[in-house]
Amino acid sequence: MTENPITDTIKHLRFPFSLFLLPVFLFALTIAENQNPQNVFLLFVILHFLIYPSSNGFNGLQDRDTESIGGLKNPPPPPKLLRPTTIVMDLLGLALSLLISLEVFLLITLYMLASRAYSHRGIRLKKYPVIGFLVVALFQGGAIFITTYITAYDASLIGLQYQPGAIMGAITATILIAAGYPITQIYQHKQDEADGVRTLSMRLGIRGTILWSMGLFALFSGLLTWMYYPNLYTIGLYFLLGAPTFLYFANWQRRIWKNPSSADFSSTMKMNYISTISMNTFFGLVLVLQHFYA
Repeated sequence: MTENPITDTIKHLRFPFSLFLLPVFLFALTIAENQNPQNVFLLFVILHFLIYPSSNGFNGLQDRDTESIGGLKNPPPPPKLLRPTTIVMDLLGLALSLLISLEVFLLITLYMLASRAYSHRGIRLKKYPVIGFLVVALFQGGAIFITTYITAYDASLIGLQYQPGAIMGAITATILIAAGYPITQIYQHKQDEADGVRTLSMRLGIRGTILWSMGLFALFSGLLTWMYYPNLYTIGLYFLLGAPTFLYFANWQRRIWKNPSSADFSSTMKMNYISTISMNTFFGLVLVLQHFYA
């Protein structure tokens, strides 16, 4: 029986998990010229305080996990309050997105539909390793990048064909999510298998997941370097702030090679937090430098 419906509902919304998706938002702002700060702030609130948490809550309703999930070590049973809360958050997010533009409204609607199709028991895209992976990478990466870009730049979707930086940025953001997402599943192979879910991480195995993420993150770093070139200070700042992530990941990889059980919840979340703090700090500093020292 739920001890506290309000507290347990908040737990399932997993607001801190939005930090893991913030780098894509900030990355888009460093590429787009911010002409609408009010709309950018509104989009930030919509995504990180309404849409993302609501998607987490809906996922909790569908999965009913009893073991650790991203950002929540001991998930309580989903309370009855959770379902109406996610509905209200979705409707509020969509209504607020109309204040930005119809295109942003449509993009956020597509994101929500993809998120629901990913988790819903009747569709359950997450049980397909490749399709589920692509849905997450494309929507949490490229789609959110484009949504943020057109909001900041006051651009249209049709006009993106004349913005090569936006297209390249969307591809780079997709690769960033593609590199990190399988890592978030590396400790829950048994739980996913019991639920009938076959994730890409399960197909790759623990070692394969590590190698996959290393390769794609190296590709992401190369693309990011290319996009910021010839600004060597920005490139140097990226590798400087990324050093803790690189070092922890290398050490974690060595531990996993010796003992696969090192791919546990605590180590995975530590890896996620270190990389997220590094990426958010980097993109945040780039924005500061662009707006105050350009």
